[in-house]
Amino acid sequence: MPTPEGIIQLQILKYLKGKGCVCGKTKTMGVKRGRFFCLDPYTFRGFPDVVAFYKNKIYFIEVKSKVGRQSDDQKGFQKLAESAGLIYILARSVDEIMKYI
Repeated sequence: MPTPEGIIQLQILKYLKGKGCVCGKTKTMGVKRGRFFCLDPYTFRGFPDVVAFYKNKIYFIEVKSKVGRQSDDQKGFQKLAESAGLIYILARSVDEIMKYI
């Protein structure tokens, strides 16, 4: 059964694709190898759930449920993106994406 964040993420991706965005979700949790779960040491910790390109802009979108909280790594990525003048959205619903796209 999908998590609340997973459901919101899919709603956002469907909305973005419908608007003509080039977008996708990112895999940041590592991989399962047999019975073991392996973290990739080269994964960008805190990288957002969704990346979208629309009208020559890039959007970094971190998806959280109503009660979900950003990790310290996610806060660090947000600060990094915003200090570079990039758009970072902490989205708890598709409505928050509609404000930007």
